[in-house]
Amino acid sequence: MLSAQNQIDKAIANFDDQNYSKAEVQFNAIINQNPNNYKAYEYLGDTYAAQKEWDKAIEVFEYLVEKQPDNPDYNFKYGGTMGLKAKNSNKFTALLMLDDVKKYLKKAADLDPKHVDVRWALLELYLELPGVIGGSVDKSKNYALQLQKISPVDGALAFGRIADYEEDFNTAEKHYKQAVKIGGSITCYNTLIDLYLKNKQYDKALTTTKEAIVNLNHRDFQFRFSQIALKANSRIDEAIITIDTFLDDQNASKYSKDEALIVKAKLHQKLGQIDEARYCLKQALSYNPDSMQAKTELKRIEQL
Repeated sequence: MLSAQNQIDKAIANFDDQNYSKAEVQFNAIINQNPNNYKAYEYLGDTYAAQKEWDKAIEVFEYLVEKQPDNPDYNFKYGGTMGLKAKNSNKFTALLMLDDVKKYLKKAADLDPKHVDVRWALLELYLELPGVIGGSVDKSKNYALQLQKISPVDGALAFGRIADYEEDFNTAEKHYKQAVKIGGSITCYNTLIDLYLKNKQYDKALTTTKEAIVNLNHRDFQFRFSQIALKANSRIDEAIITIDTFLDDQNASKYSKDEALIVKAKLHQKLGQIDEARYCLKQALSYNPDSMQAKTELKRIEQL
């Protein structure tokens, strides 16, 4: 039993680290040893989905639904994976799959009145579907209301998402600000920042990102602030200081050092500091010699 637990722990660790090919082999090995290990099956389905191998993921989740038809997570993942396949298929294939997508997502919602993810999936589904085949903002609002009862922060984000879809900037901003006030999470801040960027409200995007840096002390927001400042051609000196803080910070980030150095180089270029920009790009290439972006930027600078 300890050996089996150790095996699945290693496979899950690889999945969490996005080593999907390795995790896939490990989960299949566990299932071959114990065909009733539903946890391994579920992770195997998640692994296929993460690699966008929709048919394989659908097959796994279909098997799990057959074995445990009243499991809300299995129904959600079965319907959700079919939905993702439909979204990435031609219109005819998508239409053929639509009824099953709705069926299993709605069943998951009925089975678990507090299942947040399935209600988000249904909200998005009805927003994106054309009205002639069942799309409806009102149906999406119904799921937003359900989310609000389960989780006020999800409710605020959901109503903001609907307002954004309807291109009602002021209402979307109001709801997203409410989500930041209630939850104050990375997701809440990023959603509000994305809204500002979409609507070219760069000053508000920079102010909100700065607030996130202060409140969350997360490296990703340091990078985002510098990136937005570069795009807006605003607060450049402050952005250079912020990207330096990012480079000195040893905490985890989804952004790499070479990406940050390329942003820093472009910021220096904005100030006409070509030697500093050149130095940053050479540093970026020392971290990632294969960076085409750094090579291209350096070549362009060398020609100035």
